[in-house]
Amino acid sequence: MLQRIITGAIFTVAVLALVIPAYFVPPVLLAFTFIVTTLALVELIKAAKNTQKEMSVPATVLGGYLGFLPLVFWATEGTPSQGFTLYALITLIYCFISTMIPPLVKEHPEAIRSGFASSMIIIYVSFPIACTHVMMYLIPNGWYFMVIGLFAPWISDVFAYFCGSFFGKHKIVPHISPKKTWEGCVGGALFTALLTALFFAFVMVHVMDVTMTFSLFVTLAAVFGFLLSCVSQLGDWMASSIKRLVGIKDFGKFMPGHGGIMDRFDSAFFTLPVALGLAYAVVWGG
Repeated sequence: MLQRIITGAIFTVAVLALVIPAYFVPPVLLAFTFIVTTLALVELIKAAKNTQKEMSVPATVLGGYLGFLPLVFWATEGTPSQGFTLYALITLIYCFISTMIPPLVKEHPEAIRSGFASSMIIIYVSFPIACTHVMMYLIPNGWYFMVIGLFAPWISDVFAYFCGSFFGKHKIVPHISPKKTWEGCVGGALFTALLTALFFAFVMVHVMDVTMTFSLFVTLAAVFGFLLSCVSQLGDWMASSIKRLVGIKDFGKFMPGHGGIMDRFDSAFFTLPVALGLAYAVVWGG
């Protein structure tokens, strides 16, 4: 327990050391997204190789960095739609080629599965990173939305852990994650809803052009926080399913008590796109 708390605190400080300065100097965030992308690709490729020996590592790594494509429009003052469309179009074409080429050039029966595994890793990593870049560099005040998408899953995880530890009795997905309980799931969602509502009430109300009543604004924020927690936990279960499939306990080992970078960002990779959806709604609504 103590080791997990200490490691988590150090990790949080390290993330804040890159995310907070990015508000004042946006390019700083590129160091953060580059580190996350690189380590996530290393861990996922290593995990996949437990079952997919023929995977093309160079093609997978190159595809994983497609999440940086929206930056093309940052330099030219493009729109969020342009940035995301460029990413989506090129990534889909790239994944199609990456999936189809191996069976054509190799006689190995696992070639098609390796191609699919490569494409899944590319999308798994590059999609949330692309969403982060669109929010941060192409949407007004996108930093705030990025922070919500980034930290909501960790808030959910912390409170789900403690609620589950003290009150958990009913297992929710024992075949995937034996320690997860309904009590922890609900507790994490409720606390995430509460803290999201507070963040909107004291911070976002000054950032967004609010045309609704304050009470409705905060209520919708709480609903959004609850949704983020649910999506966050889905991301956690997805990662747990992958780990069970390939026969590993954690994606990495460099964070004692937590695992690797994917063990910390598996949920954020699901909530960052949801945060982008909210940011788009605010932009379109304005």
